[in-house]
Amino acid sequence: MCGIGGVAHHDGSRPDPAALARLSDAMRERGPDDEGRWVADGVGLVHRRLSIIDLSAAGRCPMPNEDGRVQAVVNGEIYNFEALRRELEAHGHRFRSRCDSEVVVHGFEQWGPGLVERLDGMFAFAVWDDAARQLFVARDRLGEKPLYYLENGRGLAFASTLGALQAYFDGELEVDPHAIECFLCHSFIPAPHTVWKGVRSLPPAHRALWQAGRALRVERYWDFPAPRRARISVAEAEERIEAALDRAVRERLVADVPVGGFLSGGVDSSLVMALAARHATAIDTFSIGFAERDFSELPYARRVAETIGSTHHELVLGEDDLLRVVPELVWQYGQPFGDSSAIPTHWVSRLTRGEVVVSLSGDGGDESFAGYWRAASVAWAALYGRVVPEGLRRSAVPGLCRTLDSAGAGDLAARLAAMNRLSLARPGAGYTNSLSWFDHRGELFGEALNGGDAASHDPVRCRTGRALPYPDASTLQQVLYDDFQVQLPDDYLVKVDVASMAASLEVRAPFLDHHLVEEAWQLPDHHKLRRGDGKWLLKRIAARHVPREVVYRPKSGFALPMKHWWRGRLAPVLRELMRESRCVQRGWLRAEPVLRRLDEHESGRADHDIRLWLVLWLELWARIVLEKSLPRDGSLG
Repeated sequence: MCGIGGVAHHDGSRPDPAALARLSDAMRERGPDDEGRWVADGVGLVHRRLSIIDLSAAGRCPMPNEDGRVQAVVNGEIYNFEALRRELEAHGHRFRSRCDSEVVVHGFEQWGPGLVERLDGMFAFAVWDDAARQLFVARDRLGEKPLYYLENGRGLAFASTLGALQAYFDGELEVDPHAIECFLCHSFIPAPHTVWKGVRSLPPAHRALWQAGRALRVERYWDFPAPRRARISVAEAEERIEAALDRAVRERLVADVPVGGFLSGGVDSSLVMALAARHATAIDTFSIGFAERDFSELPYARRVAETIGSTHHELVLGEDDLLRVVPELVWQYGQPFGDSSAIPTHWVSRLTRGEVVVSLSGDGGDESFAGYWRAASVAWAALYGRVVPEGLRRSAVPGLCRTLDSAGAGDLAARLAAMNRLSLARPGAGYTNSLSWFDHRGELFGEALNGGDAASHDPVRCRTGRALPYPDASTLQQVLYDDFQVQLPDDYLVKVDVASMAASLEVRAPFLDHHLVEEAWQLPDHHKLRRGDGKWLLKRIAARHVPREVVYRPKSGFALPMKHWWRGRLAPVLRELMRESRCVQRGWLRAEPVLRRLDEHESGRADHDIRLWLVLWLELWARIVLEKSLPRDGSLG
């Protein structure tokens, strides 16, 4: 796991060494073990290394081919590197290291852009071909590793982080108000957009080719297979899924440094670590909990650790721990990011990094096996839509909801309205966040978001992934496809990547092995979602390896007790920031709606913790990243 970056110029001029140094320094935490730079006419590449395989200097990037005309910088892990190495050696290529990154440079020599389709792993990389004067970049299929870029009249610049590009351009980048709107509506900024005008995120499963004098060509190289209607028994499905997951776990245990694993006490991480414990002589597990018992899953994690025989480590977080790390994380994410579970993810990464360098995680299980409430809610909405005619849903139901609300049945009215709205929306398009500012944006937004071309910006369209290209796909498959395109790569995987790399920890997710994802994708819907119960098949597998009371319990998620903390030390922090609100000064929002909801939450009249968190993060981002008037290494307490 590393940080990569570079620039290529159309006119062949050499990049500014000082600017490349700034780009590299901004990614220091991603690669604390080594730094590499390579500069030639028209191109410069930088690399920050977290050493995982072949810890010697031979594994340093930028990594050349035999004659130095091809150079590569790689972030991530190539799990099938040994098989690819044998194949490349049979073609006559000579390797100088045992590092998995080296198969990228020789693989590009041998197969060109087709290399990426042969790689199994999580990766973002760039290859410079001096003979062709071209730069090739690619990102893994599911989006575990990030890659941001800016194409302008001078050429192309790219990096693993937005902060690195901001450092390289040193004040030249401008904020995109549409991105601020999306953040306040969705809690994250959907790709390919970023907070900076012109800076884009390369989508998962895409590669791009840049040549001097030509525009960047971006193309998709992988997609989900066409749905298969073949029947499969429960026993056979369980056998195939467990075998695929077990293989993915084994591959992700390969390293020249210690490997452990996150253990949340949920189904996915528990199953991953149970399988890992079968293949390791000893393994460490790591969990985060809270004093607020309604949010802590530590008892379940302990139960799993006892069952699988791991050496278990725990940390209990409080408000002070949040206040200590928020400024640094605001800087690390580089753009507004509202998923508050980034805080416990960073703390568990810091805890883990104290013992190991690589951690397994359970990320990706919910997307393949319909574990989130969204899948069940859309399935119920589709059933509702088949029962209630569309005409009634468009004309009569909204009025009925207003009548119910006026009669004091507000909860029923809200549930019916949400169901009705979902039934009328294309799967994915209805995924707006009712706990964010989405339904209150007209009240909240200032003139910078309400004026100009704001009317032409549709935050729902920005949040919706492209349609599944198979007309006979089921509603559930369309929903999961949207999750894989948007929520997973733009929120959950960004959260894990940045929070872990800020602690210099590599995180590997066996559930995101693309062979396993394809295997799960072909399963019948009822093996995933049955009578509203998500992950039906996966739970059956997990129950053979970990206690049933861990498997069959309500899903709680990796959430902070924010509703409690906003009635504690967080509220005064935001209230003080709002006294000279940068968001108000810049015309992004109005102060009154924020302060009113802060009062309502503190008094216990309502819960607004997510909305308040979004404003807090945005206020801090304006000060720490834009103005640099607050230090990144300070504390809010």
